[in-house]
Order: sequence, then C-alpha cells, then structure tokens
Amino acid sequence: MQFPRGPVTNALVVINLVIAAILLVPSWWQYAVISGGLFPIRLSSGSAAFSDVGVLVPAFLTPLSAAFLHGGVAHVVMNMLMLLLIGKMVERVLGSGLYLALYIGSAYIAAAMEWLASFMAWPMSVDMMAPAIGASGAISGVIGAYVLLFPNKKPKSWGPISAEYARLFHLTIAWAGLNLALGFVGPSLGIAIAIWSHMGGFVAGLLLARPLLLWRYRRA
Repeated sequence: MQFPRGPVTNALVVINLVIAAILLVPSWWQYAVISGGLFPIRLSSGSAAFSDVGVLVPAFLTPLSAAFLHGGVAHVVMNMLMLLLIGKMVERVLGSGLYLALYIGSAYIAAAMEWLASFMAWPMSVDMMAPAIGASGAISGVIGAYVLLFPNKKPKSWGPISAEYARLFHLTIAWAGLNLALGFVGPSLGIAIAIWSHMGGFVAGLLLARPLLLWRYRRA
C-alpha cells in the first residue's frame, strides 16, 4: 500500500520527533513542560505563579507549544504513528494549507475544552496547576475530519434528524464513550489521559472538515 504524499504531516512528525529526542534530557524536559505546557491556570489568572521560571511561552501560544511536547517516547511514537496513518489522507483532501489550519485550530479548541473542564472541575479533568501536553488534541481533530470525510457506510437519519447531523451526533457519542472508558482505565495503568482535549479536538475536526473542504473547492 502506497501512502499519499503529505508534506505538512511529514514535517509535523519530524518536528515532534526531533523535539522529543532533544528533551530526553530530564532537566530539559521539565523546563520545557513548565515553560510551554498548557497550564489551565495561566489561561485564567495569568502567570504570577510562574514568576521564577526563566523564559515562558506566552499563555495564548501554549495550546500550540504544548502540542509539541510529550510525556515520553511511547507517548510521542503512538501519536506520530496515528498522525502518519490518517493525516496524509486528510491532507490530500484539504490541501496542505487548510490541513495545517485544521491541525492548529483543533489544538486550540482542544485546549479551550481542557481549560473549561478544569475550570468547571468536570470529572477526569486536569488540575488547574497541572500541565496538559501532547499532540493528541490536534490529532483528534484530524481523526474527526477523517471519519467525516471517509465514511465507511452511507449515513442514515435518526427520525427527524437528518443523516448529516445524525452522523455528527453518532460520531461524537462514540468518541466520547471511547475516551470516557480510557479515562477510567488509564489511571489504573499509570497513564494520564487528557480526555477533554481529545473530545474538544475531535468535535473541532467534525465541525471544521466540511467548511474547509468547501473553502478549498469554492471555485470549482
């Protein structure tokens, strides 16, 4: 099987792997997470608690910087394999520019969902002072776009709900169920999973895929 070309996907994978390799030094990794991780408290009440940190990534950029930080080799390898498997397919359909917009937009919407969950103290949310890191929120957006753009069967309506919207509800419920299950199982395995980032990113992908596709082919 020959995968389609995907320059943006390839670049994202390489950048993530290079950063992960550099941050194999524990002290560098800790500093990078404090400086560039997504701390919900920084999005709420500023960075006063981080005044003794050297260089801080501006709070409004941490949803993006956090997407290039991972909690270890297994974390980054799993995320990058998933991105390689589906990212190139989505990039082929949307084009490189809009695909990158999808990735960045999903990262920000995932971060917003993680912040809201933390602020509202929803179940399985991270503490306001705990960092959320990893590309899984952005990749969840790519997954959302993928399942919408490449359906495995024809969508069906749910009573008065049209097939288009029924599919959105069905995919969202299925993804939420999967992540809630992971949220319950993860801690017993010693794995912290930012399920609200996953959900926010996935819904972002569902909502952005069609408008981005229409934008690309607006003159067709």
